[in-house]
Amino acid sequence: MPLAGRRVVLGVSGGIACYKSCTLARRLTEEGADVTVVLTAAAAEFVRPVVFEALTGRPVLTSLWERGRALAHIALAKDTDLVILAPATAQLLARAAQGMADDLLTALLLARSGPILCAPAMNDAMYAHPASVANLKTLTNRGWHVIGPEIGALAEGPSVLPGRMSEPETILAAATRLLARDGPPASTSTPYGSSRTRRADGWVMRSRRPRARAARRCCSLPVPPRLRSRSARRRTGSKQPPKCSARSRRWSNGWTC
Repeated sequence: MPLAGRRVVLGVSGGIACYKSCTLARRLTEEGADVTVVLTAAAAEFVRPVVFEALTGRPVLTSLWERGRALAHIALAKDTDLVILAPATAQLLARAAQGMADDLLTALLLARSGPILCAPAMNDAMYAHPASVANLKTLTNRGWHVIGPEIGALAEGPSVLPGRMSEPETILAAATRLLARDGPPASTSTPYGSSRTRRADGWVMRSRRPRARAARRCCSLPVPPRLRSRSARRRTGSKQPPKCSARSRRWSNGWTC
């Protein structure tokens, strides 16, 4: 299973589509993902944190001010393979586009450099508003992936325009494709060797190794350039340079110490 062992953050913002997020959290867990749910204050008014805790078997994060979790948003941003926002309301999209970080979820998004999958959900008129269109364009230009919205019934009644959040199975399929494309989980060594590490955003980082120097000296006494090789010393008739107390060595460029 592509999701087995993957670390996924499910960000839930305040919209009536929160009830679908419960199904999505359950399906991600069934696929073997380690799911951490982050709720905004508005989302907690629709679905209580205990519901997601029961579905995922993991604690639910709701605030920047929780005791013992002062840097939870930084750790989650770095050590997570995928962040899913479902539902992503108009307010969340606007705050994220402006770079705001006034709660746990938006602070996590601002610190995040890896893939983010966004499932917008709002009234069809709100989705068609130029402000929402501009916000989504800004976020997609930053590398966000968007799934939906779809055409269908909304909370206020039938609609023939997009605004309805995609179904959990559709979001799950998009997350599976995204993780399969990005390769191994975050912070795991790649088959190329231990000197390369794949980050959560899919980039492969190669650690710098110090280059082997052609020559080294084990003493700090200066040696004039004209005395650095034996041939130069023979030509000049100069005495041997001062030696340190270490065992005498000759390096590849002729230095001795």
